[in-house]
Amino acid sequence: MKKRNGVTQTQTLLIMGIVFLFLFACLAVPFYNSYKQKKALSHLMKVYATLIQANRNYAYVTGSNLDEYDTTLPINTFAETYFTPYFEIQSYCKGSQSDCWDSPQYTDLKKNKFFNKSLYSIILPDKTVIGFSKNKQHLVTAIIDVDGPVGENKLGKDVFVMYFYNNLQRPDICDKEVYEKYKIKNGIHLGGFDKCGIPQDVYDYNQLSSKNFEDGCNKSSSKNVYGNGVGSACLAFIKASNWTIDKKYPW
Repeated sequence: MKKRNGVTQTQTLLIMGIVFLFLFACLAVPFYNSYKQKKALSHLMKVYATLIQANRNYAYVTGSNLDEYDTTLPINTFAETYFTPYFEIQSYCKGSQSDCWDSPQYTDLKKNKFFNKSLYSIILPDKTVIGFSKNKQHLVTAIIDVDGPVGENKLGKDVFVMYFYNNLQRPDICDKEVYEKYKIKNGIHLGGFDKCGIPQDVYDYNQLSSKNFEDGCNKSSSKNVYGNGVGSACLAFIKASNWTIDKKYPW
């Protein structure tokens, strides 16, 4: 009888341990994810505000119009014209990007690897990396890594995209009526761009999260061959969600 009681107590302790671990996992993982989400949002808001302030400083110093970026400039000249003079910068990556990014630089929501998207990068004092990219269609983006190379380096989690748009230099990919339809503002747009080079943040919540939206904030989205990867739209999706990461977000 005593032996049976001993076995029963052991089994009870084992079951209690399993239950405890299960409850801990159920509570700790969502809490940890919530912490990472809030941290990412905080960093993104800070970086966005920093970019906007740099534009204001540039316009004030040079007497130029706000939100007008010359996207025909070489990417290093672009960065050094509009941003680096107005940032507090810890370090630069002007040629080799190995001190600013891992290899690959990041992956997208479909685990596609991207190696040479950022061509000119800076590291801010809080370890945020801002990489500037320009594709063959002359579309200029900033690729933001909110925690530097130490994180997952994944689009939509710790890597996000912003896009610089100028109506005077709009892409010559689709008919002009397509661009005029959206009444696109000059300046920095949150997220990447569609197949015509139209900023993703002109689209609504449901479109941005649809699997039919190229580079959308959905693991099943197809890839835009001109773009920065599936998940480029996630920052536009966050904006459309009133700067929250909701249950529909592919975290």
